Amino acid sequence: MPKSLQIALFAFAFMPFALLAAEPQSPAEKMDLKEGELDAASLVKVYEPAPDFACRSTDGREFQLSALKGKVVLLYFFDKVPGACAIELRYLQKVIVDKLKDRKDFAMLAIGRGFEREAVVKYAGENKLDLPMAADPKADIYGRYFLKFVPRVVVVRKDGTVAFLRSGYREFEGVVELQEVLTRELRLGGE
Repeated sequence: MPKSLQIALFAFAFMPFALLAAEPQSPAEKMDLKEGELDAASLVKVYEPAPDFACRSTDGREFQLSALKGKVVLLYFFDKVPGACAIELRYLQKVIVDKLKDRKDFAMLAIGRGFEREAVVKYAGENKLDLPMAADPKADIYGRYFLKFVPRVVVVRKDGTVAFLRSGYREFEGVVELQEVLTRELRLGGE
């Protein structure tokens, strides 16, 4: 057997062990943040009431969070960071939103921090997104929840309190974690 093939087989055989030995990183470590910086940039905490806001989605519908009591609400704050937010939004659409969109006890809104309405429409079109979206040109909505960092994910319980907060792009593991939270919250008094 050629030496190059032996080396390749050896590397392939021990790759899973190397991957297992790698320490998983916290969201703060992945974003290269100092200890506590992520929490300090959050104005809301789990179990606290979610700050109310009203806006108009890009399809012209009125969205007011307080009017959605009795529903589990997924909020996704994004901005113009190339790539990461759009990739995660497409994944969220495919794996979560498309599967839950017909439920009467679920709502979702992707909020473009620093976007004008036209820019959100363009962003959705360019990234093949078919989600409820809204513009937050002055970051007024975002500013009720956070001081900095995107993307940010918030799940609001049926009673209007925060069930879950997440920061940073984590396509697969973040979506799995989010699915677990939504499954739990939708089951509580579920449909």
